[in-house]
Amino acid sequence: MAGYRELLEDEVLAAWRSHRIVLVCALFVLIGVVTPVVTRYLAELSRLLAGPDAELGLVETGVADVIDALVRNLGQVGMLPAVLLAMGSIAGERERGRLGGVLVRAAPAAVVLAKAVAVAMILALATGLAAFAAWLYATLLFGGQPPLPWIQLAVFVWLWLVVAASITVLGSAFAPTPMGAAAVGVAGLADFQLASAVPTLNLWLPTGLLEVARAAAMEEVSPDLDPGVTIAVSLIVMVLALVIAWLRLRRESPSPGPTDA
Repeated sequence: MAGYRELLEDEVLAAWRSHRIVLVCALFVLIGVVTPVVTRYLAELSRLLAGPDAELGLVETGVADVIDALVRNLGQVGMLPAVLLAMGSIAGERERGRLGGVLVRAAPAAVVLAKAVAVAMILALATGLAAFAAWLYATLLFGGQPPLPWIQLAVFVWLWLVVAASITVLGSAFAPTPMGAAAVGVAGLADFQLASAVPTLNLWLPTGLLEVARAAAMEEVSPDLDPGVTIAVSLIVMVLALVIAWLRLRRESPSPGPTDA
């Protein structure tokens, strides 16, 4: 695809110079550090603050609690950086009046793919660092932990965040401003969250990736889960979002110069 590599390099370099990479990674690492620490000492802190005679009904926590909290925190808090990173990918260029120039330099498919891949790379780095920090502190606080389950957790949480970013990229292809793109991304994710409240639907939604992440990290696959189906549906949603964004940009391409091949 014409212009893909150059545009991807520009996107990553711009994210580095604007400190977006550092800020997102710092947020995720903070989640990775705080989650096992709070989980380990929550019961003790609660007893200390409530007084010796308080009946709190709290029990000692373990690694399973860390995993559950980490997946929940990354899956929920991590959606915000995913949307923020992706919302200006195309709409920002349009708002600044530079989209026409970008489409002259690169094919519409290259523009969409480079923007999406750049966001996915940042999220991969941040999620990997968060999982590593959580694994390290869980090892220190709860004893030795095999790294593979934590790697699997990171992969599935990352895939969920990439789906969120892809939906926002789709919104960015249609919206006149980044805020409009963010509204589309948030609305799409909210719809998935609402639909996931129906247990039988969660299997067929990208939100099910968080349950798959928990199961993979705990190495306990529930009979209510089908990771293959959930992953396949998530990939379809992601690809459809990017394809529709590409079709939208084809209509804005100022000339037939670069091709999509």
